[in-house]
Amino acid sequence: MDIKYNQTTASIEIKDGLKNHFFIVKLLLIITFINAVLNLSNAQVAFGFMKLIWLFIGMVAVFGLRNYFLKKTGTDKIPINQIVGIKERVSFSKKIYFIQLKNGKTRDLLEVKSESQFKEVKKLLAEIKL
Repeated sequence: MDIKYNQTTASIEIKDGLKNHFFIVKLLLIITFINAVLNLSNAQVAFGFMKLIWLFIGMVAVFGLRNYFLKKTGTDKIPINQIVGIKERVSFSKKIYFIQLKNGKTRDLLEVKSESQFKEVKKLLAEIKL
């Protein structure tokens, strides 16, 4: 777990490579969406089963892009005044911890895997907010 508080910038720094991961996922979703649009715009082929598959793939890509651009952030430095709190959710019987921001976005904490690490981060944020 590599979460540190930077007093000079009044922000927390998280070093887990999530920003690079998000960039790759966004790039792949954009390519998938463009591919779906190009396959659907082919006027030589009648609307059939393959076009339905590409329509579904395009819709999934749009939904993924919406989540990655509007709902999640991968930033490494988060200003303290932008943090609402730290929360957890259960997904497929696995706890996922994240930071809720004021702009409605969330920042996943991939390095926080146990309840004790979650309490450490919560304690760090409580000390900083005081």
